[in-house]
Amino acid sequence: MKTSPSIPVVLFTVADAMGRNALPLPVKVEASDAYGLELDLATHTELRRWARYMRLPVEQWNSQPYERDDVPKVLTNVYGAWRGIRVRLHCCEPTTDTPAEFLSAVAR
Repeated sequence: MKTSPSIPVVLFTVADAMGRNALPLPVKVEASDAYGLELDLATHTELRRWARYMRLPVEQWNSQPYERDDVPKVLTNVYGAWRGIRVRLHCCEPTTDTPAEFLSAVAR
């Protein structure tokens, strides 16, 4: 039976990835044994960089419209596994700032 890496190891690995690969700093990082690793990113461009670095398949990207404070936004979640732990990348930004590839997913 394979065990998942410990939370400190996962957090160290994320910090190391940011430093070595010039990945953007997440707005928020959460890690737990129950839910795995969650990175909240400020923009879809940052989300795309992390998802590609973690080799998370595009098919696991889920974008949807979201409205808060009367501002139309695009909410995107990317799920997968990275280095033996469950991962969720998350981003919510105004529609006007969202790259076209994410808007087409919302229009479907």
